[in-house]
Amino acid sequence: MRKRKRKWLARVVVVLTGVVLICWSGSLGFSAGKKWISGTSWSILEQVEVSGLIRLPEHDILTVLNLKPGLNLMKLELDSISSKVMDVTGVKYARAVRRLPGRLVIKVEERVPIAAMGNGELILIDDEGIPFPPVYSGEVLDIPIITGKIQPVMSDSGYVSTYELLMNIKNNYTQIYDYLGEIMYKKGELKLRLRQGGALVGSVDDDLLDDLELFLTQKGGELPAEMDYVDFRFPAMVITGTSGS
Repeated sequence: MRKRKRKWLARVVVVLTGVVLICWSGSLGFSAGKKWISGTSWSILEQVEVSGLIRLPEHDILTVLNLKPGLNLMKLELDSISSKVMDVTGVKYARAVRRLPGRLVIKVEERVPIAAMGNGELILIDDEGIPFPPVYSGEVLDIPIITGKIQPVMSDSGYVSTYELLMNIKNNYTQIYDYLGEIMYKKGELKLRLRQGGALVGSVDDDLLDDLELFLTQKGGELPAEMDYVDFRFPAMVITGTSGS
């Protein structure tokens, strides 16, 4: 029994030793290869490419990096480059990779705005609830706006409630999100305003969202421009009309 155990332990030691040697030799081989490439024309930076951009101008990324042609590609700190790009407004994630010969590729994932807030200064909100400014003044975006005395920080309970409602609508009520013009927060109460005529839908809860989704699906197309409110307070009945009716 002891002999078997010793043989088993010996095999484990041999395997672990082999793994260590492979990792060590692989690391040396990589370092040697990197050093060799560094001395060839393949390592000369000729082009910086940025992929994944939708709204952000490529010029903004290249300006921040300020990488001149002729630099040694193998000596560039990729993590540092990635961090600089992630500091650019509207960038969610960035990764820099070498592509021999002579290319540096920056892979970017932008923050996608799903709503806006306008407390004196227009800011955008992404699906993580992170606020960020527009790319440029006058940018046109087809997204709902959030209004009320709230600040876009997760320590603000009003903002958290509004953000959670927004994500619930976006993920589970596609018709409502397509029609949604505004989410209003006031003293703990959330209301919706639809697009086109600006119809008001009050005191949001799950039942109301279900009813509103069905109502909008049945309506299809555009809502009447004169519609000022949609009332779901009465069972099996939807009341619509103008505020003066």
